[in-house]
Formats: sequence, C-alpha cells, structure tokens
Amino acid sequence: MSQRSLRLGPLLTALALLVTGCAPAASGSSEAGSSSQEEFPPAVSEVAMQDAVPAILPEPDPEPHPVLTQEDINDALARVMERYSATGVTVAAVECGQVSQAGAWGWAVKDKREMTPDTKIRIASISKVVIAMCAMAMSEDGLIDLDAPISDYWGPDAVNPYSKTQPTARTFMTHTSSIKNLDITRGLSKLRGILQSKSSWRNIEPGNGTYWAYSNFGMCILGTTLELAGGQLLDDYLQARFLEPLGAKASFFGGRLKAEEVADLYSGGTVSRTAAAHAGQAIPTEIGRGASYFPGGYTTSAVDMAKLVAVLANDGVYKEPVYGYTEVTDAESGAQLVVAEPLEGRYQETRLLTEESVADMETPRFTVDLAEYSSFDQCLILRRQEDILGQKVLYYHTGSAYGVYSLMTYNPETKNGVVVITTGARRNMNERGMYALCADLMELLYEKMGDQLV
Repeated sequence: MSQRSLRLGPLLTALALLVTGCAPAASGSSEAGSSSQEEFPPAVSEVAMQDAVPAILPEPDPEPHPVLTQEDINDALARVMERYSATGVTVAAVECGQVSQAGAWGWAVKDKREMTPDTKIRIASISKVVIAMCAMAMSEDGLIDLDAPISDYWGPDAVNPYSKTQPTARTFMTHTSSIKNLDITRGLSKLRGILQSKSSWRNIEPGNGTYWAYSNFGMCILGTTLELAGGQLLDDYLQARFLEPLGAKASFFGGRLKAEEVADLYSGGTVSRTAAAHAGQAIPTEIGRGASYFPGGYTTSAVDMAKLVAVLANDGVYKEPVYGYTEVTDAESGAQLVVAEPLEGRYQETRLLTEESVADMETPRFTVDLAEYSSFDQCLILRRQEDILGQKVLYYHTGSAYGVYSLMTYNPETKNGVVVITTGARRNMNERGMYALCADLMELLYEKMGDQLV
C-alpha cells in the first residue's frame, strides 16, 4: 500500500466520526465498548491533510488576448461606408495594449493608388498628443520642468504682464496658458517677439480652466519650448525617443517622407494638398523653424499612430508579440518557405514612458462645457469622456484640416483603442463632439473587441 493510502485510511475514519457526531473515548474510560484498539488515531498533521486531500483551486480566468480578425475590420469598414462618403479611410486597432488588426478603404491618390493602413496622412490636431508625449518624456529625461515658467526657456521678458503667476508647459497642455489664439507662425525670433508683446496676452491667470480656450498657436509655443529645453529639433527627439524604438515611420516634417508613401488630401471632392507637395516641404534645421507644424502637421499612418496609442493604453509600455519561425514546403512549387507565427503568451516589452507620466497625462484638470456638444474632461492634451462608444471611459483627441477628419481613442481599463483617419469625408459631428464616420467605425470595433478587462 502506498504512503498516500496509509495516510488516507485514518483520515477517512476521523472524518466519518465527525460526520456522525461520534467521538473516541478517552484513554482509561469506563464506557462500555471502549478499548485501546478503538482509540482515535493520532492527529493527522496539517501537512498530511494537504497531501491527503489536495485543494481544488478554481481555474484562473483566461488571459485577455486580441480577438479582432481581418474580416472584422473589413466588415466594419464596409458597413460604415454604406452610410458615409469619403475618398479614403484607414483604421488600426489596439487590443490588450498591443497593435492588432488594421485595414483601409478607398484611395490614397484617387483612381491611381489605393489607401492602405500604412499610407501616411497629415493627421491634423492629433499631432498635439504626440507633442504631449514628448513633453512627458523630456520631463522624465530631466530636460524640462513642466511647471517652470516658460521664461526660463525663452528669456525673462516672455511673460504675461497681467498675471501674478506665469504660463508653464503644463498650462499650454491644458489650453489655459493665457496666450491669445493668434495665427500660427514659425521662427524663433518672431515667436519670442510675440511672447514679449503685451497685446499677445489675455488678462487672466494661467491654469484657470474657467478661461479654457483651444489654441493652435499655443502648440507653436509649446513645441518650440520643448526644443529650447532640449537644445534640439523636437522632431529629432521624437524620432530617437519614440519612433525608432517602435519601428514607426512618421514626422512633423513632410519632407522626411516619400511622395509614394503619402496620401493626397481631399476636401469637397478636390485635392487640397498633393502627396508630392507635402513630401516636398523643406526640412527645418533651426529651433523654431518648424513651429507651425506642431499644431497639426504630424504625418503618420493609422498603424504607426496606433503604436503610440498602444503605449498610452498600456501604461507607457510598447508590447509586441514574439514570433516563432517554421519551415514548410510549398505544395505546388516544392520551395522551402519560412512561416512566422506569434508565440502564445510571449511578448517583447519596451517601456517608453513611466506609468506615472501616463497617469499624469490622463488626470482630469477641469471640465469643459460646450454649447453644441457633450462636455469633456480636459487632461494634458488628452480629453476624457465616460459612457461613450459603448465604453465606460475613453481618452481621445480629434483632428481636422485640409479635408482630413481623424480620431484616436483608447480605454485604459481594457487597454483597447482605435485610430481612424479619413480624407475627403464630410464634416459630420456627433453629439459627443467626434467626427461621426470615425466614431461609428470605432463603435463597431469596440463592440467586436468586447469588454474583457486586463
């Protein structure tokens, strides 16, 4: 008999006695029927108990994993485009903190080149999210103090003469810097002159959400402040700090891209900017010369923008699957082929922002009430709404310029997100202040992803 069986016999006897309410007689008892042979066996140790009756633990919940298929993307695009018109649409999804599926519809160059998930498009105001990520990274790297007055970087005369406190990089990130929303411009000396002029400032205290005013010009100042703090072009910092580790090809400067990679921009059925013109832009070489690109000039694909969204959704970590490679023989040609397949449960992770920096970006500072659309929480560049597109909460930003309507969203609880970029669509807004085509496509995809929590 095995050791386990020897231990189990006395244990079952003890259990039977307990169930029937019987107890063994004490040694030396005068009760009838008692004998030394019927004494209760020695107490079973806790170790023996665990060995004899193994605990039955509940099955752990399965790890969340991407569920979207290419068919899901294609079907969602087809359904949405039955109700809307556009020249081209491109979309990419983030699931469980990693880029999953992507797709496209229509034309990058009408009747000549089809739109793809990798086609580069000037993404408009979503560019501001990229600036915010650079600001947080530069703060981590010790290059800038986000709460220092910008005069620390621009010189002592770059101040609001009407306020006791002075604007900081952080106030520019909430559109409460107190600078007027002037026409976007470029050039370090020109921008410095504007900051030194009394007429450029509003008579309010920086950081006061009551006087929120969306400011494209403010992004010219914010981006150039980052350049001054870092002593380099912001785009150069972006490339090294984010895009190269992500394997992404994008830029604030169209001249760094090839015309065949870029989409024409369409507005009202006509071309508002050709791919060749965009790719032919001069690449700035001096701090401040690229300032006018910061409010909305970032040019990227849906897939590469989704990589940045994945970093935010995954608390600062970029996560991508590890692949295994298998040799197979082609049945028709007999050629040896190498097939790559993701290894289940294995990922390569690269931390690009701290969890604290992402949490800082996501922290609501105040609520913005709009006359025509739902209110939203203003965070650091990011906006936040609850109970939207079938999600409990979404962080997001919109973009529109030159006929482009774009939207990026993510849910930090599920770590899912979606990026949609359109050209040649109509300016249809829903009640949440989002472009309807983009939002409807996202809602279909979020529904497919489900609500599994990470």
